[in-house]
Amino acid sequence: MRSERDLGAIRVIKVVHVNDKLSMDGLNPSSVAHLLGDWIPLLRQHGVACTVCTLRDPDPGARYLVDRNIDVRRFDFGRFSPRNLSAIAGLLREQGADIAHLHGFASANFGRIVARRLGIANVVHEHATLLNVPAYQRLADRLLRRWTDAAIAVSDSVREFMIHVRSVPPERIHVIGNGVDANRFGACDEAAVAALRQELGVPDDHRLIGVVTRFRAEKGTEHFLRSAPQILGHCPSVTFLIAGNGPLREPLRALSEDLEITRCTRFLGFRSDVPTLLGALDVLVIPSLTEGFPLSLLEGMAAGCAIVATAVGGMPEVARDGEDVLFVPPEAPGAIARRTVELLEHPDLAARMAGEAVKTAAGYSVANTVRRLADLYAHLTSKTDIREGASPTAQLVPGGQASG
Repeated sequence: MRSERDLGAIRVIKVVHVNDKLSMDGLNPSSVAHLLGDWIPLLRQHGVACTVCTLRDPDPGARYLVDRNIDVRRFDFGRFSPRNLSAIAGLLREQGADIAHLHGFASANFGRIVARRLGIANVVHEHATLLNVPAYQRLADRLLRRWTDAAIAVSDSVREFMIHVRSVPPERIHVIGNGVDANRFGACDEAAVAALRQELGVPDDHRLIGVVTRFRAEKGTEHFLRSAPQILGHCPSVTFLIAGNGPLREPLRALSEDLEITRCTRFLGFRSDVPTLLGALDVLVIPSLTEGFPLSLLEGMAAGCAIVATAVGGMPEVARDGEDVLFVPPEAPGAIARRTVELLEHPDLAARMAGEAVKTAAGYSVANTVRRLADLYAHLTSKTDIREGASPTAQLVPGGQASG
């Protein structure tokens, strides 16, 4: 089943992105929603037309994409309902889809079955290394491994996760890192930074240390908060900024009270002005316990932040310890405190590392990510053996560097 249309000399490839959900907390767009919002307009320039589908009620992520003139459909049958099979099949037929691009467990399960029935290619896209994969999903992945036409891992560590946990054949995996819009996270507006400090009531002599995250256990915000009293012991003129939202918001607030740091801590909630926030920080801390591709790290680097981050997942694939970031072990508040104080007490070191971070981030562009996606789509649609179970990407070089 294929559709071909001509726009001048360009063949249009029709892709349907199927997502379990487009919001992790029900309050804000997920990182995948943001990525799709960046990719889809640029993919149009490569002759790729995209529709987005979510297996959940309308949420902030869906509204985020609709506001950007992206076609979004939804099926609210529940992630285990077999009705998803006919619903996804109907959408793929309606769109004349060439490729089903699948994000999430349920989407990968239903999507691979439907794509195989319709004779179109599928791409299983993994964005993270997960701490716990349910037994039912491990079984589903083993059963569907031969029906995985191509897979995308956002980093080498995620590639290993896909091979050893999700049973994806290694020759079908392509490492395509995410990219960042350097123009958006470039030099900050000093007037906007001054206005932000005034809005938050930050004393003029205070340095700013912050995290931009989701309030979930794997993001490690608890360990950042536990580092705060030690930082204050060395640098008392500090304000901690915590931007984000999620299910652990109230427990984290309670922890800040227990640690007696509420007077110098600001919980900011979801912020739409992240570039300005990053530009205001003296130190950005990323205390994650696990990461697939660390988009928050890349954004901080593009913004010219001095950064302390945990050496987990794809973090060490992007940054270099002591060059453009200071790495610490996960779940180590003492190490976070020591390295943060090091940057605060040595401004020349912080400035040098921030400059190197900007250079590193320049190699990870959204445009480059989109080009690699478009190339993969073109290879997939040039193959005709999908119904027979052969890999349509067998001649492509799998893996490679997780470059944007």
